[in-house]
Amino acid sequence: MPASPPPLDGVRVVDLTSYIAGSYAAMQLADLGASVIKVESLEGDSFRELPGFFGWNRGKRSLAVDLKTAEGRGIVHRLAKRADVVMENMRPGVADRLGVGYEPLSAINPRLVYSSVTAFGSSGPNADRPGFDPIFQALGGIMTLQGFGGPPVYQRTAPTDYYTAALATQAILAALFTRERTGRGQRVETSLLRGAMALQAGVAIDYPTKPTLIRDNPTYRLYQAGDGTWFFLAVGNQTFWVKLCKALDLEDLANDPRFASWLARLENNQALLPLIDAKFKSNTREHWLELLAKHDIPAAPVQTVAEFMQHPSVHHHDMVHEYDHPEVGRLRMMGQPVAFTGTPTRDPGPPPTLGQHTDAVLRELGYTEAEIEGFVARRICRRPPQA
Repeated sequence: MPASPPPLDGVRVVDLTSYIAGSYAAMQLADLGASVIKVESLEGDSFRELPGFFGWNRGKRSLAVDLKTAEGRGIVHRLAKRADVVMENMRPGVADRLGVGYEPLSAINPRLVYSSVTAFGSSGPNADRPGFDPIFQALGGIMTLQGFGGPPVYQRTAPTDYYTAALATQAILAALFTRERTGRGQRVETSLLRGAMALQAGVAIDYPTKPTLIRDNPTYRLYQAGDGTWFFLAVGNQTFWVKLCKALDLEDLANDPRFASWLARLENNQALLPLIDAKFKSNTREHWLELLAKHDIPAAPVQTVAEFMQHPSVHHHDMVHEYDHPEVGRLRMMGQPVAFTGTPTRDPGPPPTLGQHTDAVLRELGYTEAEIEGFVARRICRRPPQA
């Protein structure tokens, strides 16, 4: 049978975002087959200087344009007229002042789905304040939680950014589905504040008898083996606990009432932890991982991202893609994270250089060569340096 197009084939996205949460949400749409035009300032996305930029902007085309000019705004208006989705993550009110907010663009195109990602929300207390992922790790309790009762811990993976991006993508897809039924677009919004809360659905709860879980769980933690290397043990239920006791020749512990449940093991962690810790320090990590795997107990070595990219399962699922990039040479990055049987995704290509597709996009919008040359000469648009 002929190959079917990817899920979002034919969907046109205008990406006015920068940083992580907005840019990664737009990249998720590109990964699903949407045509994404990344509209950047003449100086480019503020995060272009970071290696992570590549991981948030794969598969997009870059149009460099000055939105502070009437002609620059006119270019974006033309894009919006034929687009399905416009995305922005500016501070509340900035997109409106630039003439690319929801009201003017939806007037041009009533079917438009317009996505906004903010820090604290578009209204309410602190709406005007800037915010980045670590701010919400700190504010939202994530750093405290990771500290396990000790000093707070900063997660460099930017969890609130990535989860907020996932929420934005989810909202856009739902709005596109709704448009199929109603014929009209709408504005959808999420924020890092919402992302920080939603990310912690299992801990952002409270009731009078809620147990204290911020204790060191002897069966769900990092351990250092006898050779000095580290691994994580994840005994997540009672079945695995019984298997662990058997694997470590500690079968008497399986019937010990002090350790008879997840909560009991937390309550009595100071009695249990030394027993397991001493056992794991008696041999190498390789020995313990082989033994735990033999007994069907979840465990994994602590390793670097570069090592993870070499994992057999990562390669089996095509989760590392390589590109020849004009700025950095051979570029290796994440593959498509979602698989479809009926509408398989396609590699959308590498992240763009600044203004790489300016001329092509402007031609598609109906501008003449003379008009394009004029835009570049008057610094309304920018081409890549090598062009």
